Amino acid sequence: MSASEDIQLQNTLDSITARLQGGEAVEPLLAEAEKSQGDLGEFVDIIQSLHTSLAPISPSQDYADRLRADLLKGRPGVVKRVRQIPPRVHVAAILAVCAGCVLFVLRRIFGSETAQDIQEEAVATPL
Repeated sequence: MSASEDIQLQNTLDSITARLQGGEAVEPLLAEAEKSQGDLGEFVDIIQSLHTSLAPISPSQDYADRLRADLLKGRPGVVKRVRQIPPRVHVAAILAVCAGCVLFVLRRIFGSETAQDIQEEAVATPL
């Protein structure tokens, strides 16, 4: 099936679906489409069974209002998200940053190895 035939088939099935949803008769369109596109019976059977088994449901007004408020409010800023973190996590993060800074400074003071030396040592060390 070529791309143009595929698009034509999709358009035909879309119009059949629209007619079913609108409560219009499908048979005239189906007869016309079967002349040009061959067997559409399986597709139409699936469309009709889906139309009868799936009933459209609208969301409740309460849900729509909550969703609208959530979408309009947006994501909280970084400062607000950080403030919501428990204090013990704040302390742990501060200690981790301080320890990293101390290790960085000590390494610069006592072990003035270049990046090339560190890389060679890491490669030479067996696992």
